[in-house]
Amino acid sequence: MLKLNNFLLFFFGCLLSFSSFSQTKDELKKQKTELEKEISYTTELLNKTKKNKTKSLNYLKVLESQIKSKEQLLITLHIEITLINKQIKKTERSIIDTEESILNKAENLQNLKDEYAKMIYAAFKQKGSRNDLIFIISSDDFNQAYKRIIYLKQYATFRKNQSQKIIASQEELTIKKEKLAQQKDRLIEESATKSYLVSSKKDELESVNSTRNEKEQLVKKLSKSERLFKKKLQDKQKKSKELDDKLRKIIEEEIRKSREEAKKKNGDDSFALTPEALALSSEFNNNKGMLPWPLEKGIIVELYGKQKHAVFSGVETFNNGIDIATDKNSVVRVVFDGSISRIFFIKGEGKAILVNHGEYFTVYSGLKEVVVKVGDKVFSKEKLGVVLTQEVENKTELHFEIWKGYDKSDPSKWLYKAY
Repeated sequence: MLKLNNFLLFFFGCLLSFSSFSQTKDELKKQKTELEKEISYTTELLNKTKKNKTKSLNYLKVLESQIKSKEQLLITLHIEITLINKQIKKTERSIIDTEESILNKAENLQNLKDEYAKMIYAAFKQKGSRNDLIFIISSDDFNQAYKRIIYLKQYATFRKNQSQKIIASQEELTIKKEKLAQQKDRLIEESATKSYLVSSKKDELESVNSTRNEKEQLVKKLSKSERLFKKKLQDKQKKSKELDDKLRKIIEEEIRKSREEAKKKNGDDSFALTPEALALSSEFNNNKGMLPWPLEKGIIVELYGKQKHAVFSGVETFNNGIDIATDKNSVVRVVFDGSISRIFFIKGEGKAILVNHGEYFTVYSGLKEVVVKVGDKVFSKEKLGVVLTQEVENKTELHFEIWKGYDKSDPSKWLYKAY
């Protein structure tokens, strides 16, 4: 538990220092929903492999992915609680300001009413002893009569204005009281939201702790089978090299063909690609970070590049692409328009497809059946085949790579929201 708390404190500190609290409530809500979906999906995958989890490295990889999602959810909840705390304080200050304003407005209104009452009383007293018409015609001269007419008009206008001020002040006071009621309702709602978030955070802390404990226990059990896993690792590296060698030869052949085709169209070999292939390459490049996933549902369980082994800390592996865990019989789909360059077989890993996108190539490895053939034109999200399930470990994973010429690229940087 102490280890987990230290982790969270470190991340919360990082988040604060990098102004993560600038996120809006809607953005946090959306992020939380996506994380909850990921956690739900990893739970679904874990339940399917639970029976043989003691001998499954696949189970451990999915478990690790779930831990990351849960830890990220905790961070999101922490930010949300901090934001709601700020909002509660702001609402409380607003309530105090409104209450003070209501007191001032009520006092001003009472003063207006008192002044108006005095005015009416004075007018009533004068009315008993004076008639306005007589008051005017009893003037000593015309000038005095005119001044008395002006005085009576001003007095009437003043009374009317005073009356309007009272009405406006009453309306304003009513609006302020309504606003205060709304602010108090909002405060109750915000406090209830905070209580829910705090409770959710507590539950998630327990859940993360439980999942991490499960991972630690599983690693201990798996580490006892060191010989078995090292043999599996050697086999995997051998198959990875076989795939890499085949791809290089195929891509070399594809590049040679492209140059020959370009030479025929251009009359020389100044361009390596035809104008159509160049346009396709440009479109592919412009969609970096926006490409659809090669599966409708899935989670990345192994990233691109050098990785530490999930069980043996001293062992490192290199992944030429990414591995995506998914459901049994999931459809594999192409991520961009292109043409099928080659379909081949890797022993123990199923079928693989290489798709040409101009100077870019995408690789889909680990299929049990393929529904396309070499030379077919394919369009984004079109079905290529069905992913293979390795029954012994109940592992259903697609291996996906992206190449530019002879150079491999990290697919996570190309797929939509893969990072």
